[in-house]
Amino acid sequence: MRILQTHVDFIEYEPTEKEIKDAEEVEKKKYRYDDVVVLFTSVEEGDNDAVAKTAIDDVKTFLGKVKCNEIILYPFAHLSRDLAPPSDALKIIKEMESHAKGLKIKVHRAPFGWTKAFQMRTKGYPLAETAKIYSKHEKEVETRVEKKEKLTEHGMMARIRKSDFSGLPETDHRVIGEKLDLFSFQEPSPGMVYWHDKGVKLRNILMEFIRAELAKRKYIEISTPALANTVLWRVSGHWDHYKDNMFTTELGNEEFGLKPMNCPSTFLYYKSKKWSYKDFPLRVSDFDQLYRNELSGVASGLFRVKVLTQDDAHTFVTEDQTESEMSEQVEIMKKMYDVFGLKYNVKISTMPDDHIGTKGQWDKAVDILKKVVKKNGLKAEVKEKEGAFYGPKIDVDIKDSMGREWQCSTIQLDFQMPQRFQLTYTGEDGKEHTPIVIHRVIYGSFERFIGILIEHYQGKFPVWLAPVQAIVVSISDQNEKYAKTIEKELLENGIRVVSDYEANTIGYKIRNAQLQKIPYSIVIGKKEEDAKTISVRSNYDGKEKQGVKIENFVKQIKDEIKNFN
Repeated sequence: MRILQTHVDFIEYEPTEKEIKDAEEVEKKKYRYDDVVVLFTSVEEGDNDAVAKTAIDDVKTFLGKVKCNEIILYPFAHLSRDLAPPSDALKIIKEMESHAKGLKIKVHRAPFGWTKAFQMRTKGYPLAETAKIYSKHEKEVETRVEKKEKLTEHGMMARIRKSDFSGLPETDHRVIGEKLDLFSFQEPSPGMVYWHDKGVKLRNILMEFIRAELAKRKYIEISTPALANTVLWRVSGHWDHYKDNMFTTELGNEEFGLKPMNCPSTFLYYKSKKWSYKDFPLRVSDFDQLYRNELSGVASGLFRVKVLTQDDAHTFVTEDQTESEMSEQVEIMKKMYDVFGLKYNVKISTMPDDHIGTKGQWDKAVDILKKVVKKNGLKAEVKEKEGAFYGPKIDVDIKDSMGREWQCSTIQLDFQMPQRFQLTYTGEDGKEHTPIVIHRVIYGSFERFIGILIEHYQGKFPVWLAPVQAIVVSISDQNEKYAKTIEKELLENGIRVVSDYEANTIGYKIRNAQLQKIPYSIVIGKKEEDAKTISVRSNYDGKEKQGVKIENFVKQIKDEIKNFN
């Protein structure tokens, strides 16, 4: 059994059509539930009543932590490829429903066997979205598979394949990403992205874009180990709040974990030196990969992955610098998002029931956040009790092409962890003081942000962002030599260019460039070679210019890149 457990402000769904003949009878209307925990559930081959009860027992524990006692069981086949037969699956889900009622949980159940249109808004605190895999039958399934495949190399290789995105709409980032050869998902690494050459280029462009912005603001950049003793997260407090979503292993007789966030390691960097108030604000960025053991991958593509990269940063400030530095972070967010024309909503999340620190500290921090949001001309919805366990935060949700909201930027004010790590700086009075830390990401997860951008632009990226900015195509092999000199000159000028010298018609080559959503096609034929010029076709509007000098085209692209924002 696989469950994606999501605490939501609301979920609204409407059954549209039956997927199977024996689907449950239900009225076709909109159903809505507020402040409820949604259990997106895939029942797998071999699941039994014991698995069902264990899953609900875990949910009961979670409900106690978040002060909610209402769930909706939502059959969701997309989480697994090893699904139980429909009749068995429905029986297990009904067992889950029965056991939940026995535990005095208020329970609803979305109809089984239906295609449903739905929308929801996930709450903003760290564990609002968690995932579980219940697989007591795992050994039995593995044995069946091994016997069936007889452990032959061919049989095992048959299981190593690319994820299938068939059936998704053409506007979905997974479909577009596959067509543009940006990335893939492979079954041996569920929920982890295989970035292809053009995808890596896109990722690097975004990374260097924000790096350049941070350089103007005097950020320093660090990198820390992926693996650390779990004592690090016990000190930070993450172990009590996040250990279920960590990858852990044993080295010798000690337990280690892959880092799910950067802040504890950044604090160790801070402790490696002595700091003064003259060093503040100290802005430290980190683009390391993070590892989170969540149910993810094909079901959500780039929007929810197990291995991710964030444009992470931690700023160490004195108390009187807090408001201005928080405002600086909001300014960066606004500038970045405006470049892409993204629409977003802002939320202020306050002290959760499960928190560290005093109420007085929290109230003071929340007041600062409200002032910062107002100063930047933004309106923010206050989300009570949805802050991180160590401090309140400003969360920014981007609307994707389908109107769904995804949390990307978050700016968190932390009075607590600097105390837990015994961080200090020398103040103007010559005494030791504890700094305040601002945790923040702007893009958030690069993977999620790229998924949003792919759908936002439908793969037709502006020139500055396009992984490939131009393609050189020859009309015949007689023009190939001249075409290669053009290609070389573009490369030397920093233009991201590819070529097509294959024995196909020029119409076919242009059409292929359009499908690959490459901004410009440069056509080289006898006329262009004789005149030492090029013909340039814009794949944005289909217009073509002939007799263009190569230096003029280079200047045009460089001007477009320079003036994109």
